[in-house]
Amino acid sequence: MFELLTNKFVPIIRESGQIYRTKIGILQGRISVIINGILFFIKLSIGLMVGAVSVIADAVHTLSDVISSVVVIWGFKQTEKPADVEHPYGHGRAEYIATLIISVLLMVAGIEFIQTSVERIRNPESILSEWWMVLVLLVTILLKELTARYAEFLSSKIASGTLHADAWHHRADAISSLLVVGALVAGKFGYPAFDGWAGLGVSFFLIYTGYDIAKDAVDDLIGRPPSMEEVESIRQIVLDVDGVLGAHDITVHSYGHDKFASVHVEIDAVKSTGDAHDISEEVESRLEAVLGVEPTIHLDPVHPNDPLVQSVMNHLSNVTAQDDRITDFHDIRIVNTQSHKVILFGTNMKTGMTQKNIILFNQDLEKSLKEKFGNYEIQIKVSPMHRF
Repeated sequence: MFELLTNKFVPIIRESGQIYRTKIGILQGRISVIINGILFFIKLSIGLMVGAVSVIADAVHTLSDVISSVVVIWGFKQTEKPADVEHPYGHGRAEYIATLIISVLLMVAGIEFIQTSVERIRNPESILSEWWMVLVLLVTILLKELTARYAEFLSSKIASGTLHADAWHHRADAISSLLVVGALVAGKFGYPAFDGWAGLGVSFFLIYTGYDIAKDAVDDLIGRPPSMEEVESIRQIVLDVDGVLGAHDITVHSYGHDKFASVHVEIDAVKSTGDAHDISEEVESRLEAVLGVEPTIHLDPVHPNDPLVQSVMNHLSNVTAQDDRITDFHDIRIVNTQSHKVILFGTNMKTGMTQKNIILFNQDLEKSLKEKFGNYEIQIKVSPMHRF
């Protein structure tokens, strides 16, 4: 059902993934505004008719959903803006800001519920409601849950944290409405303080959910590392190109749905400049076609057939097999002149190692290489933690 509804309003046609993603986000935002606007007036009317503070507060909570949905629309419209001088990487991270705003609204709603719930526990009030009011509120709960599930569906469809946050905002409103229904029913049977205790549980749930969503949004704004599956996917695509001997120091930057990747690619040093350029172009073309990233390729010429290079490689392979602190070594080069004898290479270290432990490890590695390769100077370049 959700798929049919989505295809009716946003048909799948030949257009960029960015445009389709934006249309999906705006569709969800507009649906939320319409549904929440209607539910706000329904709840407010019932609340004023019976004089129930909990129902009026729930109506205000629904109004906050209208605001959050407007924020969703704003966030996705920002991503439509092309890159400019002030924002050369586009406006994709505006979506994270929208997610952060929604999470703050969730936490504020939770705090408000704590205050309302404590007051209701201290001063319970009898609410004289009709059963048809309870039925209408139950229908609003069903509509809110359907809206939340549709937002979750669209969230998974376009991998949007904003829509995921919006879905939880809808679900939180449904839970608060359930609290109100419980209060109305309990009030009819002589338990006016019931909704106060239930409200406390919902309040803490809202605050925790808002915090969890905010944490993810902040991580995205600051910059989180790519998943290892994503890194290995890039590495495998690069290694499948003819002429590529190795791939290392992979870096990925995300700006919303736009991703930028840089990769160091090892090729045989005997390749001509033209051949090296062709390999680089092929790597970029495949990464862009398969993963949709904008790649930057750095070529490292190596000498894989040099006996000394092979010997160093075998030694480092043995070290890697016995010590999990080093995850990769690459770009082995040998300087062998009358005045300079140097072995140079780069390493990637295990995530989470302190600077002190990295230094100690490299000292041990340098010592073992000097024992094996005598009078060669050892130069080790450790890649920063954002490279894989």
